[in-house]
Amino acid sequence: MNCIIGILVIVLAYFKGDWKNWEKYYPTMLYTSLSSFVYEFISHSHFHLWELERGLLNLMGVHLIHNLIINPLICFVFLSNFPDQFRLRIAYYVKWVVLFLAAEWIASHFRILTYHNGWNLWWSFLFIVIMFPMIRLHYIHKLRALILSVIISASYLLLFDYL
Repeated sequence: MNCIIGILVIVLAYFKGDWKNWEKYYPTMLYTSLSSFVYEFISHSHFHLWELERGLLNLMGVHLIHNLIINPLICFVFLSNFPDQFRLRIAYYVKWVVLFLAAEWIASHFRILTYHNGWNLWWSFLFIVIMFPMIRLHYIHKLRALILSVIISASYLLLFDYL
């Protein structure tokens, strides 16, 4: 299933991505990948909040597909089509939040994604509502986004008694 999602995202990015200007999105694409890798590093040994379950691939393969293909290309498509008009931005954010929440609900329903240590779909909703503005913030103000990312991540670690 993760391979199918990867292929669908590649096709989406091919048709919807701003390939002429891909280099301006690249730092934020790396930010999304690095953020995912940091989560995997922190949670690897014992404290997952959510986990992508294995299918045909082993767990490392699943995470590599998500962190190196799916996440950065989703970021690329999101930023490539970000509206210029302020009044259209809220609807754009809502569209992406609903899309991601629906995808996560489907994935959790079919046990492609599992929740652990108190995490659930509502926490994912909050995370997604924060994630897309953070992607945009990183695109515009990289240092502010990095500082805010550390604060938000530390808050999650405290909320879920990681420390």
